[in-house]
Amino acid sequence: MADNLSDLVPISSIPALNKGLSSAKEPTMVAMMGAPREPLTTVCQNDHASPAVTKLLETRRITPNFRLSGITPALDSVQAIFAKVTAAHPDLIAQLSTEGMICVRHRKPTSGAPSKQASNHSWGTAVDFKLIGHEAPGNSGTTVPRWVAILVPFFNQAGWFSGIGFQDDMHFEVADETIRQWKKDGKLDPPKSGEAAAVA
Repeated sequence: MADNLSDLVPISSIPALNKGLSSAKEPTMVAMMGAPREPLTTVCQNDHASPAVTKLLETRRITPNFRLSGITPALDSVQAIFAKVTAAHPDLIAQLSTEGMICVRHRKPTSGAPSKQASNHSWGTAVDFKLIGHEAPGNSGTTVPRWVAILVPFFNQAGWFSGIGFQDDMHFEVADETIRQWKKDGKLDPPKSGEAAAVA
């Protein structure tokens, strides 16, 4: 089954890929959640997270295979997404693993000069996935692994942008539009006094 999930399928087979969604822009993230503390490199420096991110950061078990560390509303969203994925594709859940969520660092451009922009992982709102026993997929051209194609509609429906949009197949991030809506809804406000971050 894992081999079937890793088979390549056309990107064109994914319905309404990222429709109405855009990659979260750095100015949006800074305005909504503050800037990570410089200097940054391309290596995780999670102690450089902004104060707003630090207050919302927690770790949860998402599937029997992995936990994720990110901000509370993003983890709430991922859990809701995976409840639906589990019901529809338990075979995928059994094989899915992760390359992580929070990682305060600069972006890693695939070509050209080093980036000075913060990765969206810096706010705990982006996550990378892979299959157990497989390398995390990057840019596979006009095709993507079947498991990525399965996940995309679930994440898009919940307001997440697929990294297929910039040739990073493993990557999913809360879309710019969703971050702005979460801010309006108060989901990015710090927890009330006495509320503790969860570790499950």
